Amino acid sequence: MSRSIITIIFTLLIASVLASPISSTAPKKRSFKVPRVAVKNYVPNGPKALKRAYAKFGLNEPSPGPMALRKRDLKFGFGDISIVPSGDVAEHIKSAASNSTAGSENGETSATGTQNDAQFLSPITIGGQEIIVNFDSGSSDTWVFNTGLPARAQQGHTNFDPSKSSTFKLLEGESFNISYGDGSTASGPVGTDVVDIGGSTVEVQAFGVPDEVSDSFVTDSASNGLVGLAFTKLNTMEPTQQKTFFDNIVSDLSQPVFTAALKGDAEGSYEFGNIDRSSFTGELNVVPIDASQGFWQFDSSTATINNKKVQIQDSKAIADTGTSLMLVSDDLLTAYWEDVEGASLNSELGGVIFPCNAQLPDLNIAIGNQMATVAGENFNFAEVGTDTASGESFCFGGMQSTGGIPFAIYGDVFFKSNFVVFEATTPSLGFAPHS
Repeated sequence: MSRSIITIIFTLLIASVLASPISSTAPKKRSFKVPRVAVKNYVPNGPKALKRAYAKFGLNEPSPGPMALRKRDLKFGFGDISIVPSGDVAEHIKSAASNSTAGSENGETSATGTQNDAQFLSPITIGGQEIIVNFDSGSSDTWVFNTGLPARAQQGHTNFDPSKSSTFKLLEGESFNISYGDGSTASGPVGTDVVDIGGSTVEVQAFGVPDEVSDSFVTDSASNGLVGLAFTKLNTMEPTQQKTFFDNIVSDLSQPVFTAALKGDAEGSYEFGNIDRSSFTGELNVVPIDASQGFWQFDSSTATINNKKVQIQDSKAIADTGTSLMLVSDDLLTAYWEDVEGASLNSELGGVIFPCNAQLPDLNIAIGNQMATVAGENFNFAEVGTDTASGESFCFGGMQSTGGIPFAIYGDVFFKSNFVVFEATTPSLGFAPHS
């Protein structure tokens, strides 16, 4: 099917979603929203977010970055850079969750952004037990911390207890294994149970109940697992590959979509089964998705920075809510940061830094055959410290190198500027500026 036909089909679908009320005689369909709640007093960590992104996509030793961008090693003072204790994060999420609506098919749950929007955490219910997890459009496994893990790994986490669920069933002979380039893993048995998100349920949802997780997961005590929202093709469960939560619920949704309205420090949400027109301005731009590798993947071959057009050689990209930054090919990275006075590569921090008071240009980037804008202010990811020699404050760039990953990753820096629709039937991606 040609891309033009795909675009027309999806455009008509979107039009029907926005313009046509559901008949009162039609079978009841579901929609639900997962609003985001910002963590107070959280200080982000740019280098850590970059390392986490590399690890997620199996990159053990990233390339050093574009040679065309000048290197600059500064002596930093990090005395004022700190991270909110995980206990404070967990308590904030617990407080937000206690105010959520439950018990209806159109309920809401609260979500908390951590690591400068690197994760959007939401309380879901499995077998009647509330577990706070991360929603991730860049992977396809659902798995949770549980009582089958060693005692040390359970500390600081909310752990699912299969023995307390009358609906839990262990899938004999089934297992899963998520492995990352830095050695981070989660692996073990697979079970099924009733999974409820926002009051909407899948009665028999497969998920991992690992008996082994690596330290990187253990120390991230704010999150107790993950709900993967990429395509089932990426699911690691074997010998029987299992459907994702979205694939299981999509036929019961009012519309076959989920949306991400993930603004910076403002309130935002995920929504399933509905497209909220008040969340964006203008009309949705619609592009086809290549789901052959399991990702929400599209072409991204050109960009414009300060009226300068850039041809991107490595033109594949994915939309990933589970990654903080935008990771792009070195030709685009160089073209962007060479326009920012004082920007440079820093070997100590492993990425591009720039003077915090620098003016950052907007980026116009191709999403398929359409163009999206990412506001320059969103590329100021986090302050990293002060040069002890000059007293100048430096920040970590929200756009960094892919480091050798075979596609660009448009993470939360992109989502801060754009409302995004993930449509399962075609499949397609829609986007428009936030309202």
